[in-house]
Amino acid sequence: MLSISIVTYKNSIDEIKNCLSPILNCASIDTICIYDNSETSPVKSEDVIKLGTNIIYYSDKRNLGYGYGHNHAFELCQTRKSSKYHLVMNLDVQVDRNTLLILIEYMDRSPKTLHCMPKVLNPDHSIQHTCKLIPSPLNLILRRFAPSMLKVLLNQSSYELHDYNFNYVLNCPYLSGCFMFLRSNTFRDVGKFDTRFFMYPEDIDLTRRLHTIGKTECYPFVSIIHQHEKASYNSWRMTWVHIRSMIKYFNKWGWFIDIDRNIYNSNLKRTISKHRNI
Repeated sequence: MLSISIVTYKNSIDEIKNCLSPILNCASIDTICIYDNSETSPVKSEDVIKLGTNIIYYSDKRNLGYGYGHNHAFELCQTRKSSKYHLVMNLDVQVDRNTLLILIEYMDRSPKTLHCMPKVLNPDHSIQHTCKLIPSPLNLILRRFAPSMLKVLLNQSSYELHDYNFNYVLNCPYLSGCFMFLRSNTFRDVGKFDTRFFMYPEDIDLTRRLHTIGKTECYPFVSIIHQHEKASYNSWRMTWVHIRSMIKYFNKWGWFIDIDRNIYNSNLKRTISKHRNI
């Protein structure tokens, strides 16, 4: 029924245990693949595999990127057992088995939904704004580099959809990559992640490709907790990785002329406005 891929980088066995322990007894999970991108891994394969009989561990010391790792992990899962749904998940996410079962039930009764994400909370249970407009270059420059006061003056909160109250299912063209609940066949049919992006915009790119052919929804009636480390905020090397990947993203989709971005964002704003006025 469900396969799960998690890409790790120099993470400990305790971090892997903490992530997997709440869901290891979920009968609907066929396979979990831990895809280790570490050049030198701090974990031993046998320690990961013994956590559960349905776990695959794969070490790729080349570190060809987040999207590449998930693409390969997905195929490893399908080789063991073909799944109806596939979950791309970060290691710093906490999710329980009941949430997974509810998402499976929702996807079963909503065949036009190709990708869904639950409500995402910070560790203090405040809302993490993981539903967003498709970004313009200005949105990302402001989000990464502008001081807080300037973000407020330029209404950066509208990009992060702070007006969405999480009381209804929202068909959104950009959902965070920390937790992507996908239909396996559709994920493969659209070409999986675009591996030209080493890290960061691969979730924007995949969500909008899926959004062109079906629904990509926030299902807010269940929730997960996401630590959200923001590595690019703490490392100049990762900042440069982020910048390079975003340049490739805008070269692909358009910098200032992106007709689909305008259409999808306008539709999304109208939807939120309509619910706010009800």
